[in-house]
Amino acid sequence: MATTAAEVKSPPSDALWVCVSAHQLEIQEFGKFAVMEQNKKHHWELTFNTVYEAWKMTLAANYGNLFLLHLTALKNGVLVNYQAVVWVQAEGYCGPEPKTLVSFKELVL
Repeated sequence: MATTAAEVKSPPSDALWVCVSAHQLEIQEFGKFAVMEQNKKHHWELTFNTVYEAWKMTLAANYGNLFLLHLTALKNGVLVNYQAVVWVQAEGYCGPEPKTLVSFKELVL
């Protein structure tokens, strides 16, 4: 079952993560990207719904940022909670892709 705003979890215990507004368009786009990549890599058929929590970690030496996202997506008609980590490379970084899905897993609340 999907979480509600009243059930929002606390931020990760690692002090390097900073809470950011999940309502920002950019954060929602990262959530859509995460679901799209998971669908491509594993032949899933999830439908993105929303990011309801988000944290950001700035990486050293202009590598960019990691975004930890708690999101919901439809899986076989049921709204399911997931956690995704997306690496957004800094402008000018010579990596293969500007965004990379680092991890994606179902959240058990």
